[in-house]
Amino acid sequence: MKQHHSIFPPAASLACALILMLAACTSDALDELPPAGTDPDARPLTITVSDGGMYATGQTRAQERGYSTVFTEGDRIGLYVVKDKTLEVENLCLTLQGGKWTLPAGTSQLLYSPDRSYHAYYPYQDNSYMSGKVSPGDEDFFKIVVYYWLVKTNQSTYAQYTASDLMTARGVYNNHTLSFAMEHRMSLLILQVPATKYTYTEKIDGREISKSYYRYTAVLSKNVYWQENPCTARLLVNTKSPKVFNPGPYEYYYNGNRETFYFDYSSQLNLQPGKYTVHKVGDNEAGKEEFRSLAAGDYYMQDGSILPGNENVRPFHGELQKSCLGVVFWVGEIEGIHWTQTGCLKGDHLLMRDHPECVHGMVVAMHDASQEVKWATGKGENEYAYDWADSFNNFTPGEETDWEEILKSDIYFGYCSSRLMALYDSRHDDTTFPARNAIATYAGEYLAPAGSSGWFLPSQYELATLCFGVPKSYTKEGSTYYYKNLQMFNKINPQIYNADGTRLIGKYWSGNEWGSLNKVWHVDVTTPNYGVKPKTDTYKVRAVLAF
Repeated sequence: MKQHHSIFPPAASLACALILMLAACTSDALDELPPAGTDPDARPLTITVSDGGMYATGQTRAQERGYSTVFTEGDRIGLYVVKDKTLEVENLCLTLQGGKWTLPAGTSQLLYSPDRSYHAYYPYQDNSYMSGKVSPGDEDFFKIVVYYWLVKTNQSTYAQYTASDLMTARGVYNNHTLSFAMEHRMSLLILQVPATKYTYTEKIDGREISKSYYRYTAVLSKNVYWQENPCTARLLVNTKSPKVFNPGPYEYYYNGNRETFYFDYSSQLNLQPGKYTVHKVGDNEAGKEEFRSLAAGDYYMQDGSILPGNENVRPFHGELQKSCLGVVFWVGEIEGIHWTQTGCLKGDHLLMRDHPECVHGMVVAMHDASQEVKWATGKGENEYAYDWADSFNNFTPGEETDWEEILKSDIYFGYCSSRLMALYDSRHDDTTFPARNAIATYAGEYLAPAGSSGWFLPSQYELATLCFGVPKSYTKEGSTYYYKNLQMFNKINPQIYNADGTRLIGKYWSGNEWGSLNKVWHVDVTTPNYGVKPKTDTYKVRAVLAF
C-alpha cells in the first residue's frame, strides 16, 4: 500500500515518480491502436505516476503542499483509454511489482495516440463497483466515482485509511512519456491532540546518547481515525457524497482525564476536497517538547508511548488499563552492562541487529505468560543448546548468520538466548520449550508495538535486573543491590498492581542454561532466592521487551 509522508508544518514535497515500461494489457481494444511506425508517437509508453500531496485549506496553488504519497509494492491503479467520448479500454489494472507497474500477462502492448485520452485512479476497484461510474465526455472523468465514493467508516488502521484515499489523474504526454500526476479527491482532517515529546541524554558504555519518547495521549480502540503518531490522527471524508458520514467521537486521554472530540461538518472544520485541514483539540500542546528522562516504574503503552510512573492515575480502568502493556524496569547503564554494547562477548548483538532502534529501555509484561511449566521436554532436557549449535554444521545461511551474532553476544541476555532455543527446537522433533512457547502465546494476545523488540523470555541479566537491580551486585551481601533487598522488584511490583496487572510472586524461569549442569537459572521473589534448577521443574514465566 502507499505510504503517506507527513510534512507538518507543510513544506515543499514531491513524491518521486515511478518510471517503467508498460507491458501487456487485457483489452482487445488496445490492439486497435496504431501500430508502431504509422505515427511518430505510436510507440511503447513510459509511464510516470506521482503525487504532489495536498494543499492546506485556504492555500493557493502557488503555495507549498504537504502529505504527499509514494506508491509501494502491491499498489494497484485503474487505467481508462477514451476516443471520441467512447471507452476503448476500461478499468485496466496496473500493479506495482518489483518496482514496475505491470499488466496482466498475455496481452498486447499499450501505445500512445494523440487522439485518445488516458485516465487513472487509485485505489483500484473491480468492475462491479466501477461500472457506469466514469464520464468519458466530461472534463472531470471521475466525477461520478467521487460522488459515490464511500470512505471506510473505520479508518483506524493504515490499510483502512489508505483504502479510502481516492486519487485521480488525466495522463499528460510528452516525449514518449505518459505522466499521471495524482490529485486527492477526498477531504483530509488532521486532528492534533495534546502530546508532549520528551528528550533526554543517557550514559551507555561511557557515551552520552540523546534519546526521546512521546507521552501517552490517545485512547485508540474505539476511535475510527488513523493514529499517525501520538499527537496526530487522520480521517478522510467525502464532502461531495450525498451520504452523510458520521465517524463518531474521537476519545483521548491526557493528564489523567478522558477527553472527547465530536466530529461535524461545521464551518469550524472547513473541510475542502483535495485539501487538508488541521484542527487542534484540547490545550493545543501537540508537539510540545520538554526534558524528562525515562525512569524505572514508567508505564509502557500499547502505541509505544510512555505514561510517567509518578502520576496519580490510579485506578487504571477501561481504555487506560487496556493500553498499558508493561512497566519500565531498566534504563541507562548498569555497571557497564547494557544490551546495546557490541564489544566482544558484550551486549546482545542479535537484538541490536534486528532492532537497532531499541536502545531506550526494558519493559516487563503486566501478566504472567504462564503458570507452572517445564523449561524443556525431550532431548532438550539434558542437552546444552549452545554446545549443540557450536558443533552443528547444517544451518541454513540465515540461521548461520543468526548463530554468528549469538556467538558474539553475552549469552546472559534473553533475546539471543531465545533465538538459540528456536534453532535447537527446529532440529529436534522430540523437544519442546514450554517456557519459550508460553511467551509466543502471550505475544499473540498482547501485541507489542512497532519500534519494540517484541516479547521474549528474559535471561539472567534481564531477570536479575527486574528483581534485584544490578546483575553483578546481587550476590554481594551488604550491597545496595543484594538480592534479599529486592530493590527493583519493590519498585516495579507496586506499579504493576497500580495498573491492574498481575504482581510477580513465586518462582520464574530465565532463558539462561547452565550447560555443565543441564539446568536453568531462575529467581524466587517470594523467599527471596535464586539459583539453577533442572529443566523438568515447573515455574512461572514473565515476558520482557526492549524498546
